[in-house]
Amino acid sequence: MSVFQVIKSLFQAKSPSQPAGPTAFDTPEGDIDAPITLFSPRLAEGFLSIEEESRKFLEHYGDFTTFFYRPCFDRFLRKEVLLFREPEGKNLAFLDEDHWARKHPFNFPGPFYSGESDTCGMGVEQAPENVMNDADCCEYVFKQPTSYYELLRVLDAAAVEVFDSYSSNGNEYWTYELCKNWWRNKEQLLNNLASAEVAEMNNGQAQLYIAYLNGPAETDLRRYCYFLENGQYPQENSIALPEL
Repeated sequence: MSVFQVIKSLFQAKSPSQPAGPTAFDTPEGDIDAPITLFSPRLAEGFLSIEEESRKFLEHYGDFTTFFYRPCFDRFLRKEVLLFREPEGKNLAFLDEDHWARKHPFNFPGPFYSGESDTCGMGVEQAPENVMNDADCCEYVFKQPTSYYELLRVLDAAAVEVFDSYSSNGNEYWTYELCKNWWRNKEQLLNNLASAEVAEMNNGQAQLYIAYLNGPAETDLRRYCYFLENGQYPQENSIALPEL
């Protein structure tokens, strides 16, 4: 079950005869959807509006992969997309700062990343499938958006961050070599994610990141490296991807 299905279930009336579902403590170990259900009530309030907004983005911009993976994504996002989302032009400068020199080392390579954030933990509430906290409750992007819905959630996380510590210019800095070097530290990252301190600062995101790193993350990163090397995202599965 995806997080979207979990949240939608909050809006569906339950039959009186329906038995109560398992609590978080009854969930089988290894179910990566289980921890995020604890976050569902916090997401529920904004879910319907963001879902509707994501449909408008799809109608206006078309395929998300083509939209997201473009060489000049940062300028395109800040100068056009944010205005499309908020025509009145209020609070549109939250991605204007360049935080590359102080980026959090656990940011997954891609356009979005965070620098030295506040410790309020609001980003995790806004984008629980993409943003998490470290042991000090500083935010970073553990998975790049894969849909307009996730993109809008990440934008909301960036907008509420007190220090405007998010940037969207990662494409201007990441290179194939830097991505390979980052991937070589995977085991160190996994060890950090397994700590009790990190788990305490999150609501299941550490488990999601671990599952991602041990699953599709390698292919996603290789596809991103292809984009960095060739200026376009590999749409065909038959395309040979760079090795890490």
